Amino acid sequence: MSKFIKIKGHSLILFVIFILALLASITFGFDKNYISYICLISVFLFLIDLVISYRNFKRFSNEITYWTNDFESKAPFLIENTKAFENINNIYKSNKQMENFFEIKMAEFKEYVSMWTHQVKTPLFSLNLILKDHPVDDHAAKAEVFEIEEYIETLLSYMRLESLSTDFVFEQADLDELISSSIKKYSKVFIKKKNKVNFVPTNLKLTTDRKWFALILDQILSNSNKYTQEGEISFYIDDKNLIIEDTGIGIRKEDLPRVFDKSYTGYNGRIYKKSTGIGLNLVKTAAENLSIDVSIESKVDVGTKVILNLSRVLK
Repeated sequence: MSKFIKIKGHSLILFVIFILALLASITFGFDKNYISYICLISVFLFLIDLVISYRNFKRFSNEITYWTNDFESKAPFLIENTKAFENINNIYKSNKQMENFFEIKMAEFKEYVSMWTHQVKTPLFSLNLILKDHPVDDHAAKAEVFEIEEYIETLLSYMRLESLSTDFVFEQADLDELISSSIKKYSKVFIKKKNKVNFVPTNLKLTTDRKWFALILDQILSNSNKYTQEGEISFYIDDKNLIIEDTGIGIRKEDLPRVFDKSYTGYNGRIYKKSTGIGLNLVKTAAENLSIDVSIESKVDVGTKVILNLSRVLK
């Protein structure tokens, strides 16, 4: 009601002025009964106008309220095809797209967490069995703890990459130092799997974010070790490409186009039950943020090559 009064306020003021002017005209000799009759008719017509205007105001308010609760419905006549309608409609479509985007992201996250929870149970179960033995096998226990830490780090990295506030700090870095650090991190896994490392220093510098580039190397090495037993993992430069090559079980041809897809585990992941389907997706996403192109070549029972094109980041 208060909004309606504000809208009709100027009309009310003008009407009061009009009535006062009529009443004042009596002092100039106009017939009092005639003036009173005009005032009475004017008040009556003004009240009818107020009632009709208020009903229209309420109807329009209800239409606006209904439309704002359901933007898919027909817009009120008074704002249809107006600039205001266009702006509101654009905002609604933008919000709808964001809502759909976040729904998809939430569904993907729930799916990943569900898969992650299932996968992390394996090393936890193994660790529980090891701790029940007397004496406890320290090396075996540490291996399971390392695997659990890997799962946790992958989950945290996934969450950081999905965040809109992910920070990248680009600086000059020594490629050999980054590779050596990653190899050292997985040294015990290499020993456990009886895998050899072939790494010839590259003597190259690149502009990158050390943390995220290390994540890329770690994820690739983790995958190589998972699917390689008593084999070899090599690091070498071919033109401006860093190649990480293993002699593991390889990837089937039909799985190659989708290996970077989120939550896609492929044949190896289903058979060996070691994959969460997120590692290579993290590699792809992080690499894109670092201006690095990544691709994979592989043959079953021969091995896999992960190719990092560093042409845009080499000093």
